[in-house]
Amino acid sequence: MKRISFAICTLAIPLCIVTAMAIAGISRRSAPSPEILTGLEYLDAAEKSDPAVAEEFRRTRTKEYRESEKRRLEKEKLIDDIHHDRVDVFTLFKDYAILGDSRAYGFGYFKFLSFSRVLAGGGDTIRTVKDRMNRLKNLDPSYIYLCYGLNDAGIGFWKTPEAYADEVLEVIKELHEALPNAKIYYNSIIWISDGAATYAPWAQIYDYSSACRKMCEENGIPYIDNDEICKVLKKNKWWSSDGVHVVEPFYKLWGKNLYLATLED
Repeated sequence: MKRISFAICTLAIPLCIVTAMAIAGISRRSAPSPEILTGLEYLDAAEKSDPAVAEEFRRTRTKEYRESEKRRLEKEKLIDDIHHDRVDVFTLFKDYAILGDSRAYGFGYFKFLSFSRVLAGGGDTIRTVKDRMNRLKNLDPSYIYLCYGLNDAGIGFWKTPEAYADEVLEVIKELHEALPNAKIYYNSIIWISDGAATYAPWAQIYDYSSACRKMCEENGIPYIDNDEICKVLKKNKWWSSDGVHVVEPFYKLWGKNLYLATLED
C-alpha cells in the first residue's frame, strides 16, 4: 500500500503542475475583463449569502446579454441593408435637422427629405446657423448635420482655413448650449469639379475641410468623411453644368453616408 500511495503521489505532483500551467496559460491568453471579474466576485459573495440572489443576478445578466446581442445583430443587418440598397435610407431619418448651403438644400429640392428639417439655402455659410437657431430650437432634433463650406471658402471672411475651423468650433459650442441633447455632426465639404476649382477661392474647400477634420479630432466632434462618395461623384461627373452643384443620384450616396455615421455611435 505504501508503494501504491507513493506512486499516486508522484503522479499527482506533475498533474498539479501541468494543470496550474494550463490555467496560467489560459489566463495569459484571455485575461477576464474588469467587468467579468466584478460579476464573478458578486456571484461568489451572493452564493455564499443567498443563492436566490445569485440566481436572479444570472437571469438578469443573461437577459441583458441576449437583448444586447439582438440589438447588435439588428444593427449589423440594417447597415448591410443600407449598403445594398434593400432599404430606402431616407425613410430612416427621424428627429434630425440638416443645416447647410445650396447643395444641402438639394435634399429637400429632390424630395428626399422634408424642407421642414432641411434648414439650408443658397449663399449660406456657417455664420447663417445663428439665423436658423429659432427654427432649430422648435425642431429640437436629436441629430444635427452641418453641411457648409463652399460659400465659406469663396466669400473671404476668414484669412486661413484654421481661422474658419475655429469659428466652426464656436458655432458647434453654441449649438450644444442651445440644444444640449443633440448630437452634432460636421460634414467634410463636398468636392467640386476640376473646372470649378480653377476659381482659386473655391479651390480652398479642400484645405478648409482638412482644417475642420483636425479641429473635430482634437475636440471629439463627430466628423463625417465624404471623400469616398466624392470619388464616385468625380468618376460619374455628377455635377450640374456649373461643376459645383450635384445632381440627384449623388444625394442617395450622401444620405447613406449621413445615416451610417449615426449608427457608428
